[in-house]
Amino acid sequence: MERKDGACYLIGCAFVLLAFFGATIDIAQADRVELRSVQGYIQFRGARWIAGENSLSVLPTEQRRLFLGLRKSQSPPKFADSGRLKIQSQNLPSHLDWRQHQDENWLTPVKDQGPCGSCWAFSAIAALESTIAIRARNPSLILDLSEQFLLSCSPGDCNGYWLGPTMSFLEVAGTVDEACFPYTGEDTTLCSNRCPDWQESVFSITNWSYIPNNVEAIRAALNQQVLSTTFDVYSDLFYYVGGVYEHVGGELIGGHAVLLVGYDDVEHAWIAKNSWGPGWGEGGYFKILWGDCGIGSDTIMLQYSNPCDEDEDGYLNTSCGGKDCDDQDYQVHPKAVERCDGKDSNCDGVLPQDEVDGDGDGWPLCNDCNDRQAGIHPGAMEICGDGIDNDCSGRAEDKDLDADGFTDLACGGTDCDDEDPHTYPGAPEVCDGRDNNCNGALPVGEQDLDGDTWLVCAGDCNDQNPSVHPGRAEVCGNGLDDDCDNDRDGKDIECATPEGWSAANPASATQQTRGEKPARSISLVGGYLLWLFIPLWVIAVIRCARWRRRPQT
Repeated sequence: MERKDGACYLIGCAFVLLAFFGATIDIAQADRVELRSVQGYIQFRGARWIAGENSLSVLPTEQRRLFLGLRKSQSPPKFADSGRLKIQSQNLPSHLDWRQHQDENWLTPVKDQGPCGSCWAFSAIAALESTIAIRARNPSLILDLSEQFLLSCSPGDCNGYWLGPTMSFLEVAGTVDEACFPYTGEDTTLCSNRCPDWQESVFSITNWSYIPNNVEAIRAALNQQVLSTTFDVYSDLFYYVGGVYEHVGGELIGGHAVLLVGYDDVEHAWIAKNSWGPGWGEGGYFKILWGDCGIGSDTIMLQYSNPCDEDEDGYLNTSCGGKDCDDQDYQVHPKAVERCDGKDSNCDGVLPQDEVDGDGDGWPLCNDCNDRQAGIHPGAMEICGDGIDNDCSGRAEDKDLDADGFTDLACGGTDCDDEDPHTYPGAPEVCDGRDNNCNGALPVGEQDLDGDTWLVCAGDCNDQNPSVHPGRAEVCGNGLDDDCDNDRDGKDIECATPEGWSAANPASATQQTRGEKPARSISLVGGYLLWLFIPLWVIAVIRCARWRRRPQT
């Protein structure tokens, strides 16, 4: 009898495993159907991004939702004063990326918030970490500050929080470093779990403000420092692996906060740092079309300063117990690299001999080509026609401000734009709207005749109409290919249903365009296995019950 009971147990386990195996196949099949749907959306919309599998796309929808958590601001924003946005928009570069700004990376490594809606904390901390380095003008000042301090000590939790109140908490209470309060991803971790001497390692901001949600204001602010921002997340974003993302299909999942680190004028895109780990997107980063998914609705700039660190180089002055021998110069601090600046850069009390300034012009011997005549030194204006190398460039009568090897027209040179190193005689033409090769003719493909900021070379299929360019929504019934995807109105998939493409079901819309039957929610293999073994399992249970009712011998 014991043998038969054991057999019943094994039969039951076997059927449970087979049922689980069938369900697992169904889930994997559903993921593949959703990925194909997103890829179909991208193809028909002519979008410029790639969908594929990554660290989040393999998770069920409900688990993906746990990686969000941003609550949109309801109170009137306090915008930054226009005086703080010091750079005029017309003088901004066409491309900015703080990962390689001035050949340096000013950002901390990508982090992973895990299945906790703490994106608000990661966005704020990432902004603070990089803002301190940028204000210190020291890219090697890599801080690792604590998100858990915000998660455990502020009102926010894994169910989400607002970005504005998070910044107010950083202003009042600040945060500590990661070593003092490591990230657990649990909002049940008590605030008292921080290190005992936590007050000695507090970093706080002095102020914060919203940036108006328009491209020019955000570009101007980004040229000063990185910014926290928010946007809406739809299900298609989880499949992003590269390119310029724009929403093409799928349901709204929730709000999310990230870090803006740059932009690209030609691609009309923001560059952002996410907190879903380096296994998602482009190493944890992504590009998103200007204005898409409400990006920029809550964009925030931080202000950081420390009264014990006036030059904001990350080192405290001697009056506060620090060892910074010159708290007015960010390049002077303990163990700094000796520079040719006439100062004791590394605070060791010794001034190198070649940093002596013989002619008193403020330029020491180590970078002054003539330390006996005050009018000759690097930084002096080169005077054309005097035969003197005034600016210590190695040549007299030159003016090569952009250091591209070609002199300015004012000094008899041939450089038609001496402030742009990519513009000089014979330079290759690039899609930037400039006469790069100085031949006096701007290529037709780089002209913007309709003034919509999209060049022909960047994908503008109708440069006579400012309402037609890549990234535009297709308008049904006007006879124009508004979004430059080579389809007009009824031929465009956006107009294939009364509700429009974005309202169509992802799977059914894709199958409809290919003339196939709608995808079934249960795979053939998984479904057939399940229905085949259910009756067999019932028969086995009945047989086992009969065996157990027989008298024991």
